[in-house]
Amino acid sequence: MADPNVNCGICPVQTFRTQEAEGYVIPEPITLSPVDSACQQVSSCLSHWFTVPQGKPASIDYPQANITLYQNGKNQPFASCLVIWQACHVMTQRPYQHWQPAGEFMTYEYESRAGRLIYRLPRQGAKNRDMRVVLIHLFLAACATQKARPWEEEIVINDRIIAEFLGLNQRKDMNRVKKLLLIESLVRQACELEVEIHWQAKGRIKAFHLPAEPLWFARPTYHLTTTEDGSHYLSGLSFRVLAGRWSTYFLNPQQARSKTAYYQYGCLPMSLPPKIMYLWQRHEGAVVMLLHFLFRLRVGQDRSAKIATLLKLIYGEESLQIAWYKSDVRRKLMTSFEADLEQLFYYGIKPLFENSTYPEFIQPWWVSAQNLPDDPEEALNYWTEVAQAEKAMINSKQKWSQLLNAAITIREFPEDWQAETPKKEIKSKTSRKATAVHSLTGAMIKQARLRQGISQRQLSTLLHKSQSWIRDIESGRYKIKPKDVQLLASVLVDLPHP
Repeated sequence: MADPNVNCGICPVQTFRTQEAEGYVIPEPITLSPVDSACQQVSSCLSHWFTVPQGKPASIDYPQANITLYQNGKNQPFASCLVIWQACHVMTQRPYQHWQPAGEFMTYEYESRAGRLIYRLPRQGAKNRDMRVVLIHLFLAACATQKARPWEEEIVINDRIIAEFLGLNQRKDMNRVKKLLLIESLVRQACELEVEIHWQAKGRIKAFHLPAEPLWFARPTYHLTTTEDGSHYLSGLSFRVLAGRWSTYFLNPQQARSKTAYYQYGCLPMSLPPKIMYLWQRHEGAVVMLLHFLFRLRVGQDRSAKIATLLKLIYGEESLQIAWYKSDVRRKLMTSFEADLEQLFYYGIKPLFENSTYPEFIQPWWVSAQNLPDDPEEALNYWTEVAQAEKAMINSKQKWSQLLNAAITIREFPEDWQAETPKKEIKSKTSRKATAVHSLTGAMIKQARLRQGISQRQLSTLLHKSQSWIRDIESGRYKIKPKDVQLLASVLVDLPHP
């Protein structure tokens, strides 16, 4: 199983196997640490050698983590600079994205107004990367914010804190050895990613160039335990980690105070890593969008996202071009995107569809399901209309064209996405006029309609509006404009005035 280019004769794993074969008695747990930096097969050797312990594994004594995450119980600061952002981005890319061969590596280049980043992976790593590696980058980026000088202060972590971060401690379908080997593989892959940085001067921060080196340097230790019957199993993992030199420029609180370096951090929600672990296989597009919003959106403000931008991130520009003349590709992209967007909605990231660019007849079916009429007859008619419209539009170029020009605005996030904001920084921008309008709620309109015995369909006919407009107003999905208040009051005679 070992790489033929690696000298396995000096590997501690092989040495331990030799000792076992010669009849050595090893009463205490031993520690293995790779001595050959070229070895990439330690986890493979372990997985084909050790047994899975029966019952509860014996407790082991290994280095305790010197960091604590989620101290407030809901989120954690993490390094959110462009270096980490693009590292997460390249780890989620499909094979269609353009990695260029460069000797023994595959490289990916990203250029912005601030500078140029060149990422590289070993050829094998570029082909067989696991999307869940992004979680290790986020985990280490969160650990790094707890150190004043993460490029020289060791981060000590173990499998327990990583398993808790990923939500693996809740998984009952994996035994402990499989969990440990998964953690080892993900950390190893994260440390394979290297970055070369060419950064431009800005203010008092001088231009700089950093040659290619790993984002993270990790020294793993493999803890083995011998059972009473003489079999062995992998019982624990620990790592000593340093951040690469990128952190001296982008996560340097001391120099940031003198404005000669950056200290860029964001808010990592506690619920995000387990959600990504759940979605990564079935809804990769949802994972891409979650990461996009994590880095791009400032929670608490209205932020729009263009659908074309999201589609390019998820599927690549080439796939979007093919969709124009291949109906099966077009159908697959639209169906997948709407299913991915639905996952975000039920997670708690709820989009508001811009009615001017994203009209109801091209919106996903599950959006309409949120506003299903209460009356059974109206619900049946509604679903009949929706089903026919959906069948007609799912494959059309008209929907595809409008979708590429559409936009959504994220107005609602899960609670743990909310950063703590001092009350003095919260300022109300609502005018008196707007306050008056918003004092009339959708619930008031619905009650007034029901008191008069008018259905949504009848009210829409009287107002010369669509039934969906009535439904959206009553559900609170759309804001009530002053002219709409006057229009509604002309029909609903007992409507309370603001």
